[in-house]
Amino acid sequence: MTLIIEDGTGKPDAESFSSAEDLVRYAAKFGVAIPADTPAQEALLRRAALAMNGMAWKGQKMSSDQALAWPRRGIQLDCEIKPNDYLPARIPYGQMALAAEIHRDDIDPIETRKGAVIRERVEGAVETEYATISNTSGRLLPAAPDRPSRTQFADYLLKRGLFAVRA
Repeated sequence: MTLIIEDGTGKPDAESFSSAEDLVRYAAKFGVAIPADTPAQEALLRRAALAMNGMAWKGQKMSSDQALAWPRRGIQLDCEIKPNDYLPARIPYGQMALAAEIHRDDIDPIETRKGAVIRERVEGAVETEYATISNTSGRLLPAAPDRPSRTQFADYLLKRGLFAVRA
């Protein structure tokens, strides 16, 4: 079954911001794993779109009848108010990144992964060398590469970055 793609008009039956073909190109470009068959790719995109609907986005839906979280009205970005039918390029890219992340979690569940080494015992002499992290620009280091969808969505979410919670 072919996906119904949101084009910025607020379709009431839209299922995705990207097509399966877009996802295949994205996976090839960024070297991420996705399923080989089109129905599974479309299912991943649908799952990613549903996850995106649960995120706290800036602004309000353009219409209460639209199926997906975007397009939105009241979006201000870089001191400019965007039109109501504005569908940022980062939204489809973020959906494809999220779909790849969901697939990775499906084939390698988080529960089975091992965390960082916190203790290691070795008898005899041990020599450890760490890589140098260069940050000559004075800017923050790049975002963690394991969840690129959050980086794509950052400008459009209500809360961005680190924040403290008072207990």
